[in-house]
Amino acid sequence: MQAECKTPLQADSLERLFDHLPEVVYSAIFDDPIRFTVLARPFEALTGRTVDDVQSGAVSWMDLVHEKDRAILREAYEPAQQGEPMSVEYRLCTSDGSVREVLDRAVPVRDAAGEVVGLDGMILDVTLRRQTERALERTQMLQSMGRLAAGIVHEINTPIQFIGDNMRFLADSFAQVLELIRSYQQFKEKVRQGLAGPQDGEQMDQAEAKAELDFLSGEIPSAIEQTLEGVNRVSTIVSAMRDFSHIDERRMAPADINRALRSTLIVVHNALKYVAHVETDFDPNLPLVMCCVDDLNQVFVNLLVNAAHAIGDVIDRGRGELGTITVRTRREGPDVVIAISDTGTGIPEEVRRRMYEPFFTTKGGDKGTGQGLLFVRTIVCDKHKGRLDCDTEVGKGTTFTMTIPIEGAQPRRK
Repeated sequence: MQAECKTPLQADSLERLFDHLPEVVYSAIFDDPIRFTVLARPFEALTGRTVDDVQSGAVSWMDLVHEKDRAILREAYEPAQQGEPMSVEYRLCTSDGSVREVLDRAVPVRDAAGEVVGLDGMILDVTLRRQTERALERTQMLQSMGRLAAGIVHEINTPIQFIGDNMRFLADSFAQVLELIRSYQQFKEKVRQGLAGPQDGEQMDQAEAKAELDFLSGEIPSAIEQTLEGVNRVSTIVSAMRDFSHIDERRMAPADINRALRSTLIVVHNALKYVAHVETDFDPNLPLVMCCVDDLNQVFVNLLVNAAHAIGDVIDRGRGELGTITVRTRREGPDVVIAISDTGTGIPEEVRRRMYEPFFTTKGGDKGTGQGLLFVRTIVCDKHKGRLDCDTEVGKGTTFTMTIPIEGAQPRRK
């Protein structure tokens, strides 16, 4: 049975439908460069360019794509040319200089011989959605930093306190030594004038005893050493905080995962030290990873704090001794693997089934909002195209394992 030809009314309705859809409907042919044969009018509102400009070739499609995203789109075209559906996110540059983020979904088109010759697809403006997601990510970061703030203040306050104590001791010691120096100068002047007598020597002995030189000679170097250690400790914490997050620069760039983990462990040290010993096993030959390290730092915080809470629950139930949190990194082919293990309570099956659900939490309101593990999975799996695995045993503990591509997230294909 042959399909009926479309009437003019049907054709008008189809065109009207395409022009009113929120997505830009298109049909393209794999030429060099790719050529658009059909492009719905919403494209003009999205980019500020005319459909005729693109269809005529006066404006190349790749010229509209943000220069940093062109490689992503070309990579997405490769499997599409082999017959796979395509779903990829990239940025388009508009005529007024602004940038729009879009989701481009398409299916391959074949000719009579079965060869892939082009794509039929739709482009959706996801700029507002992505802005909202980034705002939520920043909120998540700020909430986490707020919860950690008291611990970070304590970590900085402790060395600052003994730096202050040592500086006061050094100030008092300097005053004693300076007084002794004045006594020496007076004694020297008497000797020079030939006026010094036995009583002056006794006075110098008394001045030396008052200055407690033997005590100061041992304590001053120790106070200086402790002060320098305190300064280094504060500097290390501040450096870790700087490494930990640049909230307004959440971008993909090569990063040292081992360094990121060390910085995060410093930031969360106060949340861990009362419940667990921390052991690390970092691959010293780990390559730089193309990632958004600020987001991964937040992932590490969530998993480490969760591990501390799990061990804290065990301690609360009467075990008493500190547990162990182990952080490991290694390379596996094209990926870097990060594993965070704890000796906590483990995750029951009924909780495990729901642990990635939004707002689901088994913690009290002061410990969690039910967003942590959802955020972890979103960052690892969606943003970095990695894998997140959970191995847990009730009463024994839990290991979360993240697998991240070294070369960075591949184009989004759904």
